[in-house]
Amino acid sequence: MRFVIGLDVGTTGTKAVVCDDKGKIYGKGYKEYDLIFGEGGRVSQRAEDWYCAACFAVRKAVSESGVEPSLVEALSLSTQGASMLAVDKDFNSLCDVITWMDKSTGEEVAELVSEFGEETLYRKAGWALSTSNDIPKILWLKKHSPEVFEKAYSFVSTLEYMNFRMTGNNVSDPTNTAIRSLMDIGTGSYDADILAYLGISEDRLPKIAPAGSVVGKLTRGCAESFGLNENVTVINGAHDQYCASLGSGAISAGDMLVATGTTWVVLGIADKLVYTPSRVCPGIHPVKDLYGVMATLISAGSALKWYKNIIDTDYSDIDAGAAERRDSAKNILFAPYLAGAGFPHEDREAKAKIVGLELSHDKYDIALALMEGVAFEAKTVLEEYKKFGCEISKLIMTGRTAHSDVWRGLVRDITNCEILITDEPDTCCVGAAVMAAVGAGIYPDYASAASEMVKISKHDVPIAENVEFYKEKYQRYLNCFN
Repeated sequence: MRFVIGLDVGTTGTKAVVCDDKGKIYGKGYKEYDLIFGEGGRVSQRAEDWYCAACFAVRKAVSESGVEPSLVEALSLSTQGASMLAVDKDFNSLCDVITWMDKSTGEEVAELVSEFGEETLYRKAGWALSTSNDIPKILWLKKHSPEVFEKAYSFVSTLEYMNFRMTGNNVSDPTNTAIRSLMDIGTGSYDADILAYLGISEDRLPKIAPAGSVVGKLTRGCAESFGLNENVTVINGAHDQYCASLGSGAISAGDMLVATGTTWVVLGIADKLVYTPSRVCPGIHPVKDLYGVMATLISAGSALKWYKNIIDTDYSDIDAGAAERRDSAKNILFAPYLAGAGFPHEDREAKAKIVGLELSHDKYDIALALMEGVAFEAKTVLEEYKKFGCEISKLIMTGRTAHSDVWRGLVRDITNCEILITDEPDTCCVGAAVMAAVGAGIYPDYASAASEMVKISKHDVPIAENVEFYKEKYQRYLNCFN
């Protein structure tokens, strides 16, 4: 039996799991940290909090596991993307982290788009440029904090900061470098034109190495802080959604991960880079010769949470009531754009709309129509993927929605896809553990590792009658709102 650690450094907290080479989890640890909200849309946090939370989470997971620390062979990271800071040569922070949630660099985005063009920037990195990405943040520092910009030894995001704190090596991976909009995903290298415009050289940025490659061994200081031995190998990690795909078994072309939460992130697996006019986000998958195709439904879980609070109830009550309302709610159509419309519309100013409401309808009819609306939006994503050659054969769901028989059933029947649910909900941590196992040589490849370490607890097959019912209602939804 061999042991690895998967570490997920997220936006509001860090999780760690200790698991064996069969995917059995022996211990978990978690610690939260704060976001700092400022003027002008600034959303920041402290990089030191990432490391301190990781120390706590790893120690807790190892202690809970009962596994002798000397038996842990490797660890790897799943990380939030495009949360950036400047550091000195000892990796001391020169500024707070400017997170991916930050909205303060709108002028810099406009400047970069004017200089390079929207389509050029999208084609370079695979991401439509926004305030989330790192190149406008670096440009913002150059213009507004020139002393930080000039003093910076390196401009890093979460993965690189953590890799350095653990090993002393400043290393990134393609998934994280792309979301920063610093890399040309066609060449796998930093984009010279972007760097020239920012006025920085490549040596002020992390080395790009493949996800799953060896970063180094734990330093003595980090090993002591983690409660581990110095012989633990750190394997280069990846952006959290790509780790989630590994941790849910979405590792072949045609697989799709739907990670449900406040927003829903849809990650399809393809055998080529997929670009679309609607700006789906292509990326280099950790699995060799495969690519990710990512899109986000902004108004998804947040929409039902809003409605739950409005009617002052809980999700189980909504599920129980909505389960009986398919026919009574058949004429209600609900476009759930309560936080704007995500992919493929990408209209942050879009407003929610509801049609067909009558005096005979009750709160559960409306709840069902809202959930149907989110599922219809998920279907539009699949249709968009198919249009550009990304065929979907298997759909894996994670999050609360996956465990709601009603909402999962809607997604199943509206998309006409079999739904698979993982046994372990912390798929980002599991994916990082899978990367650690492959990087350490426990398994020769991700397919072998996932077949042993990822457990599927449920297979949910579409119901023919419901598929036909929703085929017609989906068309009415499109005719009404598109």
